[in-house]
Amino acid sequence: MSNLADPARDEGPALGLMPAVEEFLALADLLDSTKAVYRRSLKPLVEAVGEWSSLDSVRRSDIEGHLRDHLGSTAPDTFNRHLAAIRSFFAWAEDSGHIDTSPAGRIARRRPRRSPAAERKARSIPIDDLQRYWTDRRIGLRERTLAAMAYDTAARANELLNLNVEDLDLANKQAVVIGKGGNAEPVFWTSVTARLLPRFIGGRRRGPLFLTDIAPAPSRRPAQADLCPETGRARLSYRRAAELFKHHSGGCTLHQLRHSRLTHLAEAGEDVTLIKAKSRHSSLRTLERYVNPSDRAVAELTDRHDPNRRRPKSM
Repeated sequence: MSNLADPARDEGPALGLMPAVEEFLALADLLDSTKAVYRRSLKPLVEAVGEWSSLDSVRRSDIEGHLRDHLGSTAPDTFNRHLAAIRSFFAWAEDSGHIDTSPAGRIARRRPRRSPAAERKARSIPIDDLQRYWTDRRIGLRERTLAAMAYDTAARANELLNLNVEDLDLANKQAVVIGKGGNAEPVFWTSVTARLLPRFIGGRRRGPLFLTDIAPAPSRRPAQADLCPETGRARLSYRRAAELFKHHSGGCTLHQLRHSRLTHLAEAGEDVTLIKAKSRHSSLRTLERYVNPSDRAVAELTDRHDPNRRRPKSM
């Protein structure tokens, strides 16, 4: 390699990679078990880069190449463990003044692989958290109503934000939204939304359902269809609704409400064709991200169709 140094040359060479590793592993505050782990991670790097390479000649690309060649197909946890050891070594070298900047500091960790079920669950919001959200009176009634309605109906947030008061059928707990393809489509909600909506609407009879806090300035007056004829306030924008939900929910997105509803229905064992009708997806294939039965559900299915399965005796 071009960055190899001759250990026998007379001039004083820069600190070599291997001597630096040995110096690092000799630190008194490292446990023997930790030293063994670090050595297993650092030895292949030394072999790949060259033990007599100068420490300050090692570049980020050298480390990334080694990780790619040596750990390319390993699990993320294994990769991240080795990367952590390499980072620790170069951080020590930087702190000790051997190098100016660690070449490993900005190398990204690998994202742990998750099963489809775990991935689905990670994107959904626990029902207990949702129930606390729409009953928390510290959060505005508008925000609580929108969140409850988005979860209940599994509708897209922008579909609900485009609703007008006159689109609602409060008695039958349903409304008609304009769907993704431009079609008028019914959505349905439970008593959770039904309890919030009348209080939120108040005496309004027409105009946008979800409104801004104050009337817009004359210079920023929106289209007439986006103005409430009774209050003079404008239709709430998706951007503002998303900001508020993210703030009050601790970082969640409006789309997670729809995702959570469909995930929870799938986990409850609801028929996939009914979930498709609820979500208004065009095909069953698009529901695969939500409908992924657990191992236990598959085992129970197999057991139910076992020809030798014991059945309770009839009375």
